Amino acid sequence: MKHRVSALAFCLFSGAAMASEPVEYQTKLAFSPDNSALTAVTAFEIPVEQITNGAVALFLNQKFSVTSVTGENIRSFDIEQSKKVPVWSEVIIKFSEAGNSKPQSVRIEYAGSIDNEAQHGNFITANDLHLSIDSAWHPVFSDFSTPITGTVSVELGDDWQVFGPGTVTRSERSYQISSEHPTIDVSLYAEKQPARLDKEGFTVVHDGSNAEMAELVSRTGLQCFKQMNQRFGKLAPLESAQTVLLKRAGPSFARGNYISLSIQNLGADVHTHQYLCHELAHNWTSYTSAMSHDYWLVESFAEYISAQEIERVYGEQAFNNIVKGWQSRAKGETFVWRSDIDRRASHKVNYGLGPIALMKLQDKLGETDFNELVDWYMANDVTETEALLTKIASLANADTERWFRDLLAGS
Repeated sequence: MKHRVSALAFCLFSGAAMASEPVEYQTKLAFSPDNSALTAVTAFEIPVEQITNGAVALFLNQKFSVTSVTGENIRSFDIEQSKKVPVWSEVIIKFSEAGNSKPQSVRIEYAGSIDNEAQHGNFITANDLHLSIDSAWHPVFSDFSTPITGTVSVELGDDWQVFGPGTVTRSERSYQISSEHPTIDVSLYAEKQPARLDKEGFTVVHDGSNAEMAELVSRTGLQCFKQMNQRFGKLAPLESAQTVLLKRAGPSFARGNYISLSIQNLGADVHTHQYLCHELAHNWTSYTSAMSHDYWLVESFAEYISAQEIERVYGEQAFNNIVKGWQSRAKGETFVWRSDIDRRASHKVNYGLGPIALMKLQDKLGETDFNELVDWYMANDVTETEALLTKIASLANADTERWFRDLLAGS
């Protein structure tokens, strides 16, 4: 699964609504490698729409202890085992009556240890650390859909290097990871004197066992980086991107210009090339609710665009092999999107039936109009299928729009 977060959570959630604007966090983070521990202080402004019955719920690692939750209108807070994701806790923050009518600033202090042996791929050691949502190390809204942006300040020594979504700057013994690309979690990697390949704005950081694979990732990733920028970067160029390639458990994932690759998830050259193109394309796909019926747009466009790049580099047969994979994955699925069903489509739709629908749309529109549609989608804040259908009608006609609506609906 591409662009993934916790697979467990995606299976359990449905029908969540996205906040209208990203919530900003400011987090200070310190580590104790001897016991794989961290201490953190994070501040949020909770939007009114996230306060339900006078409370808001945030996910957090079940093994973490919360020292304090403070804010002007906070009445109390509780820590409960999550019924939605039982391996996590929920920090239930309750507000006074005055806290229900406007955004509420909260400050949470917490601490705990990361299980380095767990299968989520997160760890803290004396030489490196890797953190993602799969260990629930950073508070995340329990609707699993509210976008967040912000800065993490990390206390580490001069011999460390830090990587993460957005930009990384350094002041004295602190690194600041600032992300302006809306996502639903906070991820980072840091290592003492890492092995790295830097080529024309594309960086690959790797552990010692993956030097040979790092060359492939560097070569194919740079190709994708250049091609995606050439095609979609006219209005919003991607200045740099980084991939962390590790022998670790857990899923691969991407957050903006930061890609974390688990070596066990990689395959042949073509597969690796397509994966990197898919993830880099996401720098231009607009964030929409991960639980929405419109989420197919995000993944299916990135999937089809990356397949087009594979055809450009490797030829028609390589593209046809990808299509066969989509067809196999799509078996049993009856529709991509319907206006009256507001639930997130399965991965079989997002990475199978959805790109097949786009392929058929290209055949219907012709290459010129279809490429104009893709360029429009990637350059604008398109988060709803209805907007895509309206654009199709303007490029072609109402009959073509109705045809594609019916195709998406499985009619």
